[in-house]
Amino acid sequence: MDYMDNAQVPDAVTIDGMSENQFRTAIEPMLREGRADEAARRIKDELVFLCGEGLPLPARFRFIASQDVIVTGWDRLIRRIAELDRPGDPVTAIAMDICPAIAAASADPGRPFYETAYYTDRAWPFSTAGRSRLAQAFAMPEVPWQGAFEDNDDTLGVTGLEDLHAVIAAMRKLCTAGMATAEEQRACTVGACHLAVLTHQAIRDKAMAEGLPRPMAVLVGGHGGYPAFEAAALAAVTDERWPEGAPDGQAAAPAPSPFPAPSFPAPSFPGPSFPGPSFPAPAFPAPPLAADAPDGGPPPRGAAPGDDAEAWHLPPPGIHVTGTQLRRRLVTRESIAALENEAAPSLLQTLANRLLTPFLRKK
Repeated sequence: MDYMDNAQVPDAVTIDGMSENQFRTAIEPMLREGRADEAARRIKDELVFLCGEGLPLPARFRFIASQDVIVTGWDRLIRRIAELDRPGDPVTAIAMDICPAIAAASADPGRPFYETAYYTDRAWPFSTAGRSRLAQAFAMPEVPWQGAFEDNDDTLGVTGLEDLHAVIAAMRKLCTAGMATAEEQRACTVGACHLAVLTHQAIRDKAMAEGLPRPMAVLVGGHGGYPAFEAAALAAVTDERWPEGAPDGQAAAPAPSPFPAPSFPAPSFPGPSFPGPSFPAPAFPAPPLAADAPDGGPPPRGAAPGDDAEAWHLPPPGIHVTGTQLRRRLVTRESIAALENEAAPSLLQTLANRLLTPFLRKK
């Protein structure tokens, strides 16, 4: 880790009763414990006295929030992880380092260089580590995964802080030259810590919103610049000791996982559809049933018990006719009366028919 020398920000400069080193080293553990929002509030309490007209820092320092910071390159990050994954050895951690020293040597000191590194469990067991184990590793003189990345590039970037980085870069030059006032030295410390925390929050929020291919650690650090905080924005495993997003150091229920399980839409099978036949409603009123008779009376006269009342009504042409309906149509009172009026055959006619029928069949 590269910190600003005491000659740049003297220990004699106090921030809320603490030395510069004490203030900086009080903020970093908050990040490591998942309390970045608390750290941001702590810093803003100091910015009240350092921002505005006639003060070292512009007022925008006080009012900017992590929602105003844009993380770029996330889609490219997901593709790069897929390219680096190997069977049985997937990427389990990504780290983004802020490199202001590279920017200071360029023509645009307000745009820091951001370096992205990719790690697997061969470097360190990221896939099974919670915040407490990561914090212990960060507290070592040298992190155990130092230089063990699979690859590094400039995939991720951060925009929205360029003007504020330029202000801090200018103040650092004053501090290095010994030309800064105590108030400017204080502003340089608090402002630089604020930018580091905003970047940490922005990376955390982006990972939570966009997700990653699998549970993995997301680390945010600094290289070659001040304050060079090193902390995990997310851990692959939720740590009961330091649950994700616990406000003000208080215990809280674990936050929703930033690695949602993939959802698969129900399969659809394209093919021809065969609509079922549709029949237009008949253009005649429905036949009266027994229950529809006036005063709940009996079915039509002459209906036998169990007869379907619909049998008493013939539908219009083109509609199916039941046997009962047809019988009712052919056997009417008029047809019965006509049969009764026909003359019955005489006895001689009956005998002649019986005698002649065999003879006619032989012929």
